[in-house]
Amino acid sequence: MKLSLTQENLSKALGSVGRMVSSRATLPVLANVLLATDGNRLRLSATNLEVGINYWVGSKIEGEGSVTVPARLLADFVSNLPAGNINLETNGAILTVSSPHYESRINGIAADDFPTIPQVASDPVVQINSQMFKDALAQVIVAASLDEARPVLAGVFLHTQDGELLMAATDSYRLAEKKLRLPEETNDFKVIVPARTMQELLRLLGDLSGDLEIYLDDSQVMFRLGDVELVSRIIEGQFPPYQQIIPTKAETSFDIDTAEFARLVKVAGLFARESAGSVRLTIREDGEIAVASTDSEVGGNKSSAECEVAGVDNEVSLNARYLQDALTVMKSARVRFAMNDKLSACVVAPADDDTYIHVVMPLRT
Repeated sequence: MKLSLTQENLSKALGSVGRMVSSRATLPVLANVLLATDGNRLRLSATNLEVGINYWVGSKIEGEGSVTVPARLLADFVSNLPAGNINLETNGAILTVSSPHYESRINGIAADDFPTIPQVASDPVVQINSQMFKDALAQVIVAASLDEARPVLAGVFLHTQDGELLMAATDSYRLAEKKLRLPEETNDFKVIVPARTMQELLRLLGDLSGDLEIYLDDSQVMFRLGDVELVSRIIEGQFPPYQQIIPTKAETSFDIDTAEFARLVKVAGLFARESAGSVRLTIREDGEIAVASTDSEVGGNKSSAECEVAGVDNEVSLNARYLQDALTVMKSARVRFAMNDKLSACVVAPADDDTYIHVVMPLRT
């Protein structure tokens, strides 16, 4: 293999691909990145056996070939090189990386030992603006479970309904759903994608632009954006019928400035660290919301703000972090909080947007 490309392009690609490499890889080759010529481009690949990535970079190819080398070492070396062209050349499993005034030889492993990243051979089930998808995913993924004891809850549920793509996640204590209008008709599908995969996709979408294509088969999902492909296993099983738990009416609701509400909750949360993060919301029909918390060691807090209230006086205890997470991802200047009683699910949603909803279960006090 012999080729040249720019330091900027190679460093960017290594930064994205390198995140897929496990620091505790069971096989030495899994700590490596695969470099392989592909037409007039260089393909960089990495995998942890659950998620794989292919990233193509335009290059001047003088000789074909492939090799795998330690991902972190190569990324750190290239990122510290000055801007300009870089030359890559292999001699067996040794990669020489050079630019004016710099040259490094890196011992690698033969490309034949690198696991094959599955290809999803089908037409895309969805094509959608990547920035729109990124914003929606950021609003939903906060509710996914970190505990993989129940695999279906450690994922993001994507499904179509009435010409919309719905994204949902829940850890059984909270739930987030976002609806995206699809630009054209598509066949209905349902898939649960591991939350870890979606976190990597979220990072990639922050670096790239264009339309995102989603491909599916029986066991794999592939996200393609420009010159990048992210391939992952899917989670088998049935996602909970979450729409059944979303309240359709409320005894009490209030509208409030998002930043103001977030400030109230954050301050109260400082005094709730020893009480399972519990903060108490007290809503007065005369137009006030009070957020209070108590800690037997450090003291307590009570803050209030004016708001627009509909319904009767009410009170509920919630986990401060869950409420903060919901408010942090809100894109609206004002939010609406709705509830029935202290034992029923509460809804937090943008006051002017019916495509996003966040449900938080109360704490029993």
